[in-house]
Amino acid sequence: MEIKSIYIADLQQLFTDCLVTRLQSTQQFEILGSSQSGAAAYSEVKVSNPDLLITDINLEDISGINLIRKIKAGGLPTKVILLSSKICPAVIHKALSAGVDGIILKTDSFSLLIEAISVIHQRKFLSPGISDPLVNNFLSFNSDPFSQKTSPLSDREEQVAILIGDGESSKEISEILCISEKTVSKHRGNILRKLQIKNTAQLVKYVYDNNLVG
Repeated sequence: MEIKSIYIADLQQLFTDCLVTRLQSTQQFEILGSSQSGAAAYSEVKVSNPDLLITDINLEDISGINLIRKIKAGGLPTKVILLSSKICPAVIHKALSAGVDGIILKTDSFSLLIEAISVIHQRKFLSPGISDPLVNNFLSFNSDPFSQKTSPLSDREEQVAILIGDGESSKEISEILCISEKTVSKHRGNILRKLQIKNTAQLVKYVYDNNLVG
């Protein structure tokens, strides 16, 4: 799928304005909108269905990592590039785990961003500024047939737990995951039972203690 439409989520309005100008100057892309709010970006992406979301980590209300999680958990076809100044191992691990399609550094050239946009419909694109050992450690861990999932939760239950930790209501979770509120409640009950905890406050603590949020 060729990238033609783009939405941008970034706290820095001046940076966003400059990026919009540069992208429009190529005459290849339509900019469908921008926001400093992660929650607003998610709502607008669901409606406008851009081919690509470009997001930073730091946003109002929810992080860029959790925005990526919502896009991917909701089954939206939008590709996502994380464009950030942060390159620590934890951020790379979280972004890749969330399903990001590309990671570009704000210190990279504009031409590298264009290159990333041109290939992410075929494969993931990572900035050359991200050291290979960091990426290889993540990829080898996730491809190792002998590595075992330490969480007792299923993938879907973990998605629900993350969204609860992000402050989403059962109704919002049902809309994001395209499941009924009854199913969300069932997952919530299973999560509490498997983790042997009694309430949502303890679940939120579990999510944060296990580094499941952005």
